[in-house]
Amino acid sequence: MDLAQLYEQCAPNVAPQTLAAIVRVESGGNPWRIGINGDYVLPRQPVNQAEAISKANRLINMGYNIDMGLMQVNIKNLNALKLSVEQVFDPCINIKAGARILQNFYLKSAKDIGQGQHALRRAISAYNTGNFINGFTNGYVAKVTKERPVHAQSDELVSAMLAKTVVVWSPLNGNEY
Repeated sequence: MDLAQLYEQCAPNVAPQTLAAIVRVESGGNPWRIGINGDYVLPRQPVNQAEAISKANRLINMGYNIDMGLMQVNIKNLNALKLSVEQVFDPCINIKAGARILQNFYLKSAKDIGQGQHALRRAISAYNTGNFINGFTNGYVAKVTKERPVHAQSDELVSAMLAKTVVVWSPLNGNEY
């Protein structure tokens, strides 16, 4: 599976560097990954799409709050995105769904504070926690920003910002939220 190609094809309005960093943190690139919010941990991750769908449906029926696929799309987002469990385990649909969630948070953040890197970091926080602050305090934003490509230059990022709705970040300048 060529993730770089999927980022461009399935979520062209989000910088692929941003998607790649989130996927590495969320699922490690495993399209069948299921994350359970709470104390329970799966003893073994599914090894294929059919097993992932079956296991996810069982967990949902048992009342678990789960995240699914490459971008770890939460079950609570499926209704708003008009997606089924089966659909969210399609890698392209999962990337598209995760990108849409991130994009919506970015647009809300940019409306509050203006476009740019600070708005993106806040959107990354909200992608993980649902708000613009807790992803900083729980370390999620730091994890994602550590995944940024080392070759990215700030002038490249400015150009990307003009072309993309959501972009990869520039180096952190301290505690930002």
